[in-house]
This record gives sequence, structure tokens and C-alpha cells, in this order.
Amino acid sequence: MSEAPFKIVTLINGHFVKQHEAKISVFDNALLYAEGLFEAFLAIDDRVVLIEEHLRRLYKGSRLLGLKIPVNKTRLKDWIYRTALRHPDHIKKVRLTITSGDSPKWAGVQGKQQVIVTASSHRLPDRPFKLFVSDYRLDQKSLFRRIKTLSYIIHAVSLKQALKKRCDDALLLNENDRISEITSANIFWVKKGRIYTPPLTSGCLEGVTRLIAIDELRKMGLKVYEIDKSLADLLKADEIFITSSLKLALGVSLIIHNDRKYPFKPGPVTAGLSRRLIELVRI
Repeated sequence: MSEAPFKIVTLINGHFVKQHEAKISVFDNALLYAEGLFEAFLAIDDRVVLIEEHLRRLYKGSRLLGLKIPVNKTRLKDWIYRTALRHPDHIKKVRLTITSGDSPKWAGVQGKQQVIVTASSHRLPDRPFKLFVSDYRLDQKSLFRRIKTLSYIIHAVSLKQALKKRCDDALLLNENDRISEITSANIFWVKKGRIYTPPLTSGCLEGVTRLIAIDELRKMGLKVYEIDKSLADLLKADEIFITSSLKLALGVSLIIHNDRKYPFKPGPVTAGLSRRLIELVRI
């Protein structure tokens, strides 16, 4: 009798393992000091959406961290595709994690980097997000904000704040109190027909879907401005939306700040971009 399909598929260093066997060393610097990288992909059946763009950012991160990726790109892609294909769902999320290996400070010798790929069920959100403005601030001057490192503590605690307020995610400002991003996506807003989004110098992630969205919006004949803006500017928007690999384009219906609620209605720009991205990924 064949084994029931996995709901979570895990591959470590090229080998599939059962969920209870998915382990790394307690001496890995990824655990001790959050030294490592990750990427999150949307997968449709056996297709991994925008894999080249994600891996380009991964390798940029590896150069910045001085972190060796222990296999070549061809093998890495093969492991990602194999993991996505092994999961039975039509739509799934795939996460690639590269750890830095055992710390010589604690284990005596430098350990080998670990390559972990997981695939799990995913449903694209179909209702607008509610956002809570986080109490925490991002360091917009940090080069590490441009890549996806394992150091996500500000995002993690901000998300907890948001969930306690019955919101879906948290809006993050930088140390200059300018709009940066939300914990899991980039943010855009519309005012009098113009589209605004924070520049990379705001501390936001150099999102793969962000770049695609900017290109698609310009193809729609809209002007997109990457510019620093305050929360007060954002709260005057005609519509607000977020973009990410696992959300595509999604409207924002509410922002909560200092216990005050600011409602918004997703509009035609959000709807138009959402349709274009869905067509692009061929769901």
C-alpha cells in the first residue's frame, strides 16, 4: 500500500526526509546567530514561479554574507523543482533555506552548510488585508535589508502585535518614520492616479514581485514613483495594495494606528494589477 501524500514535503541536502526527521544541528550558526539565507517561492504544479529572479537575490545575499552555497545552481534548481513536484497540491509554497553550518566557536570545527527545501499547501489570499502599524522600526541604512536573511526578529514580533489586534500583518516604518514595508510584502498606494511605493533606501526588501508589479503598472499606463513618504501621506491614499510572491497583488482595507482605524477600499488599480499577475503566473 502506497504512503499517503505529504502535506509538507522536506528535502535536506538532496534527500527527502519525513517531517519528524527534518533536523539540523543545535550548533548551526543559523540557530545560534541567525546566519543564513532563505527564499520563498510560489509553485504551480511542477512550475516554480520566477525561480531565476529569486535565485539571483539569493546569490546576491550569499556574496554579501560571505556564505557559501554548497551545491551549484543547476543542482539547487533541481532540488527545488523536485520538492515542488513531490507535493500533491496544485498551488503550494516552497521555501529554500541555506544555513551557515556548525559554528567552530561551539562545535570546534566549521560545519558544512545545509540546504533545506520545503513545500507545503498554499492558498492565495482572496480578501483585503488589515494592517497594524508596528511599534518597532527598521534600520533603513542596513545593507542586509536588501536580502532575505534569517534575522527576522522585528518582523516576527511586529506580526505578533498585528495578530493581537486582529489584523493580518504589520506595517513597518523605518528609523526616520517613513514607510518601508509590511512584514511579508512590499506596499504601494494610489493618490490621484499616481502610484507610490517606498524606495529601496527606505529599508524595504528588494522584492521580486515588487519589481514585476512596477513593470506591469507602467505597462498599464500608470506612473510609479519610488519616494519616501510618511504614514500621514499613506493614510490619505485613495487605495493601498501589497505585493509578494505568495500574495501577488492584494488590497488593504484597514490600517490601525494608535488605536484609531483608517478604512480603505481596494480600487481599480489593485484589481487590474491582480488580474495581470494572476495571468503572468498562469494559475
